[in-house]
Amino acid sequence: MLTRRAFIAGLGVPLMSWALDARAAYPDSPLRLIVGFPGGSGEAQARIVAKTLGQILGQPIIVQGQGGAGGNIAAAYVAKARADGYTMLLGVSTFFEINPLIYRNPGFTARDLRPVSLLSEQEFVLVVRPQLPIHSVQELVAYARANPNKLTNATGGLGSPLDLCSREFMSRTGAKILSVPYKGGGEDTLALLGGFADMMFGSVTDVTGNIEAGKMRALGVTGTRRLKNFPSIPPIAEAGVPGYDVTIWTCLSLPAGTPDEVVTRLQAASEKAIADPACRAGLEQMGLFPLHLNGADVARRIETEAPMWREIFRKAGVEPV
Repeated sequence: MLTRRAFIAGLGVPLMSWALDARAAYPDSPLRLIVGFPGGSGEAQARIVAKTLGQILGQPIIVQGQGGAGGNIAAAYVAKARADGYTMLLGVSTFFEINPLIYRNPGFTARDLRPVSLLSEQEFVLVVRPQLPIHSVQELVAYARANPNKLTNATGGLGSPLDLCSREFMSRTGAKILSVPYKGGGEDTLALLGGFADMMFGSVTDVTGNIEAGKMRALGVTGTRRLKNFPSIPPIAEAGVPGYDVTIWTCLSLPAGTPDEVVTRLQAASEKAIADPACRAGLEQMGLFPLHLNGADVARRIETEAPMWREIFRKAGVEPV
């Protein structure tokens, strides 16, 4: 007689095999890559990566914008998605390191998302109006110290990458500069060009044409590497502010609970994508540094960097809202 236990045991093998086969076939349908800052450089980067990654995985990747709240809406959307590997997040370091410092309830926690692979690092360029009598980082620091809050700095909102560049600069130099937040979409650039602001930290794509046209004067880059676009512009750390280093990174993330087999597959595909010459060229053209690290390394990076920003925001008296 076939007992109930034997019957269930007999079913176990085919059911388990079916589950393993389903995972092995991943992905067998289109994927989505969610972007927290649609319409900007973040979406442009997502489309470059999605094209190459989709070719490697053998499935199209649809880039979908979920803007708002400094990326919280996108991160929460993915955190609550089904953990099957078909909904991915183009995560930005500010989602994990900064948003918890300025939002009481971001809608997600770092534990809700699983980093898969680092994709790139981004540096910014410190520029001033060419009408100012400032031609170097040291001259800028000296002028700002001698004229507290006279210089105006066009920046993004609280916790934005440009805001972080500014806070770290003032923290390390003791300079008092009046930061004026803009909504984005190029408003900060227009403010500088129109003479409503004296300086800004801008992305490479935002400032390249204006630097070349003489409408902005570049003083330094925020990271430790020189940009291919502007090899003559020194890192701010070399130009008079030792230790200054602000880079924003992006990573591929999935909902927590995604099976290890899926994460491993995506991690390997991401590494191939970042090594692809066309993908690298596209990212470098945007002033990004293509870089691969696995998910565990990304998690360790968050643990290392978050306390630094927590202390800077604490000293500035910033409280979450």
